[in-house]
Parts: sequence; C-alpha cells; structure tokens
Amino acid sequence: MLTNLGRSFARQWAGLLALFLVLTSGTAYALAGSNTVFSDDIVDGTVSSADVADDDTVRALRGIDILNGSLIAQDFAADSVTGAGIRESSLSTVPLAAQGGTGRYGYEGACNPESTNWLRCSTVVLTLNRPGRILVIGQVTAMVESANEWGDGGCRLHDGTQVIEASRTYVKWDEEDVEEGRNHFTMTAVTNVLPAGTRAVAIDCYDQTGATTYPLARISAVTLSGQ
Repeated sequence: MLTNLGRSFARQWAGLLALFLVLTSGTAYALAGSNTVFSDDIVDGTVSSADVADDDTVRALRGIDILNGSLIAQDFAADSVTGAGIRESSLSTVPLAAQGGTGRYGYEGACNPESTNWLRCSTVVLTLNRPGRILVIGQVTAMVESANEWGDGGCRLHDGTQVIEASRTYVKWDEEDVEEGRNHFTMTAVTNVLPAGTRAVAIDCYDQTGATTYPLARISAVTLSGQ
C-alpha cells in the first residue's frame, strides 16, 4: 500500500512541476487528450504575423476566416490593391466617367451678320451633370455676297457663358477661293472648368466689309469628365 501511495504522490508531483514550468517559462506544452486551442487560451493582442503560416492552403488565414464587411481602408497598405485584385463587374460607374463622352451636334445653322457686330449662327444645348470641361468643334462655310469680289470677317466659339477667346478665327477670301473650296474652316477649343448645369454652346460670326455671309455653321460639343 505504501508503494501505491508513493507512486500516486510521484505522479502528482510531476503534474505540479509541469504546471509550474508552463506558468513560469511561457513555453507551451501539449496536454494529453487535447488538440484544440480556444479563444480564451490566447491572450488578446498576442497573435502576430509570425504565428500565421505563409502561403499554406491549410494553415494560413483565408477569406473564410474574415468577417464579411469588417475590413476598412486602414486595413490595406497604400497602393496595395491592384486592378488584378478587383472583380471589374462588381464596380459601379465612377461619377465623373458617367459624364465623359456625352455629346450633341448641331446640324443646321447659318447667318448673315452684315456688320462687325457678332451674330449667333449656330447653337447646341447640352448638360453638365457636375463641373467639367467641354470640347467644342465648329465648322463654318463662308461665301462672298453677290456683286462683291471678295469678303472678310471671322467667327468664334462661345461656351454658353462667355467667349472662348482662343477660338477666334479671322478669314478673308474672294470668288476664286470659293470656286476652289477654300472657304471652309474649322475651330476647335476646350473650355475651362464649367459649373454643372445646362448651357447653349454656340458659334458667333461677324462681317468686316458687309460682303460676307455664312450659309453653313455646324457645331459639335462633347462633355469631358476631367477637371
């Protein structure tokens, strides 16, 4: 009986010694009959990158281990998410991109200024959903009025609020130019950033000598998303 008592005391002493080593040294020891670590077995904030396997399909953390919707911007390093990491079909339209490329074309337009006062010759109306620029293209045909051998004048583009100064075009031609088709010209300009809203983009022309008419003035306008 003393022998059995001694063996029991020895086993208890060995167990107490193992518990003491765990508590004092911080070294983990496997417990017989247990192969599971629960949340309350881990001190909060102690698991680090070194504790998680790298590129291991079994032991590494995966998407299933992360609560859906729990990651926020601070969880990603700057410039770390690339196009290859995004499912394109899941993206909605970028607000500014929705505006880019909306265009209008004015087919009909003509005017006969008869003076140096600017006269509206062609207009096209379009809407900016948000602040942006407009690409404006104007096509004009000028003619010399009957009983005149030559004429001169000019045209300009208008953004619906003010003149696009860089678009001003001065032209001079005679009957020979008209006969040879040199009486057509094009004006192109990109506006400054304009506020959101509807505006009438236009072509204005004038007549320097009273001998010029513009039988055709067409205008195209396309909204641009960039600021």
